[in-house]
Amino acid sequence: MNIAIVHYHLEKGGVTRVIENTIESFSKLPNSPSFVVLSGRKYTGNKIKNVKIIDGLDYSTPDKSISPKILKERMEDAAIEGLQEKPDLWHIHNHSLGKNPTLTKACSLIASAQYPVLLHPHDFAEDGRPSNFHFLKEVYKETYPTSKNIHYAVLNQRDLTFIKILLKNSASKAHILANAIPPPNKRCDAINKLPELPANLFLYPVRAVRRKNLGELVLLSSAYDDLYFANSLGPTNPAFTSIYNRWKKFSKNMEIPISFGMGEQIDCTFEDFVNSASGVITTSIAEGFGLGFLEPWTFDKFLHGRNISEITEDFSKLGIKLNHMYNKIEIDLKHLKNSGVLKSKIKSVLNKFFSDYGQELPKNAEKIAYNSIVKNNMLDFGRVDELMQEEIILSVRKSEAAKIEIQNQAKIGESKTNILAENKNAVQENFSLNSYREKLFKIYLELCNTKHSKVEFVDGNNLLKSFLKPERLNLLRTN
Repeated sequence: MNIAIVHYHLEKGGVTRVIENTIESFSKLPNSPSFVVLSGRKYTGNKIKNVKIIDGLDYSTPDKSISPKILKERMEDAAIEGLQEKPDLWHIHNHSLGKNPTLTKACSLIASAQYPVLLHPHDFAEDGRPSNFHFLKEVYKETYPTSKNIHYAVLNQRDLTFIKILLKNSASKAHILANAIPPPNKRCDAINKLPELPANLFLYPVRAVRRKNLGELVLLSSAYDDLYFANSLGPTNPAFTSIYNRWKKFSKNMEIPISFGMGEQIDCTFEDFVNSASGVITTSIAEGFGLGFLEPWTFDKFLHGRNISEITEDFSKLGIKLNHMYNKIEIDLKHLKNSGVLKSKIKSVLNKFFSDYGQELPKNAEKIAYNSIVKNNMLDFGRVDELMQEEIILSVRKSEAAKIEIQNQAKIGESKTNILAENKNAVQENFSLNSYREKLFKIYLELCNTKHSKVEFVDGNNLLKSFLKPERLNLLRTN
């Protein structure tokens, strides 16, 4: 079996890690498939041995994109060169994300050429990315091809539900294909290696982007005088730099004991850094797969913070216990000087958000959105924007009662040894490389053994309707 894997780039982390794990998972299998990976950028890693760089495959806007037909021909030629023959199957990541509409169209041409295709979306232009969605405008009618040998693989039950709505009455199948979690490198004596780290460190091991909800990390640091919080990496996206720097300045001015980008300030491996922490924390309000809910347990670290139940529901079914985490931090509206500002912000954001997607605002949208954020005069801190978060933190710091209430909800620092051991075992059992390979190989075989059928295209607006709902509004996810 010859397989061509496709992604815009092979930069560290994210999808690149998934591709590396895919190839590694098959490496010890007798008669393993042959892989070639097509990328728009040079690969600087060493785990993938057969990489072909394709001019025109990298991120691109519609005005700078090449012809989809030319890109399709380049991809075919590179795949044949890398495999010494035509691929039996194309495994394409994030084709519909809107990062390069030419790839989206080229995928429809590959599908129409009757190749078996596995489309593997990790994120969606329809999910809080209106600018990406706009880039797909000219190709959207052909963004989601279907046939008997075109399947879709998604990361969680929510996405599977939405994709099945999209694919209803089509010939394509959809699968959950959760990412593999390889075991970490052998644990070392990190405490001796990293003496400069503060005591009682609770680490948020993520790169700073807006959906990571750093304001909530500042709120928790304000409520816990005896704990020290830090995130590991600063942003690479210039669009978030100003917000990130504002949180740094705000925390410094308020003398809140918290560090941003701590991993960039010390010389150590990721494993050393995590091993040196007292615990791991997450405050994220949106995830594709949810790696952050699984990986800490493999380091023998207890995970604290915000749960995202629509993402972690699958994990709970597999025996991973996350009930100790909070689903939201409720804050009394009295901590906002003018609650009318929230209603006004919801109104303006909803109108712009739906307009950016070219959709009409549903009836009672503002009321629906407000009532999903505020219940019984208590708002969810993780669903308001940074300006309101700052105002709330300033008020909370003046109230010992408010700090205690946040502690009662968050329960940071409380841990149970039995849960740690059980979760580690559940992750190792269900998210191993072997388990991933078995699921993926089954999909590969089914695709390659299915007779070709006519390629049709489903209406992506049915997917958009699943994501674009007033009750899903989060003011941290609207830019």
